[in-house]
Amino acid sequence: MFGLYMLAIYLGVAVIAAGFVALLVVVALAVGLVTHPIRTLALVFHKLAVLAAGLALILALVVWFCTDHAKPDFVPCFWGSVGVIVTSIIVRAFAEWILERPTRAERRAMKRAAAAPMFDSRL
Repeated sequence: MFGLYMLAIYLGVAVIAAGFVALLVVVALAVGLVTHPIRTLALVFHKLAVLAAGLALILALVVWFCTDHAKPDFVPCFWGSVGVIVTSIIVRAFAEWILERPTRAERRAMKRAAAAPMFDSRL
C-alpha cells in the first residue's frame, strides 16, 4: 500500500512540474510573439518539424519491419512517412535560415559600422 501512495506522490509531482513547464513555454511564446514574431514562429516550426520527422521515422521503421509488404496499406503509410520526413527537412532548413539571419537592427548596425570613417584615435 505504501508503494501506491509513493507512486501517487511521484506522479503528482511530475504532473505539477509538467504544468509549470507548460506555463513557462506559453509565457515564453507570448513574449516572443510580441517581441520577435517571425523568429518565434520559425522556432516553433523548427521544433515541430523535428518532432514530426522523428515520429514519421519511427512509423516508417515499424511499418517496414512489422507490416506485410503485400498489404494495400503498406505503400501509402511507408511513402507518406518518407514524405513527412522530407517535408520536415525542408521546413527545418527554412526555419534555420530565418533563425540564423541577422535581425534588422543587426543589419543596420553593420551598415553603420561599414559607413563610419575609419580613423586611428592614437594620432
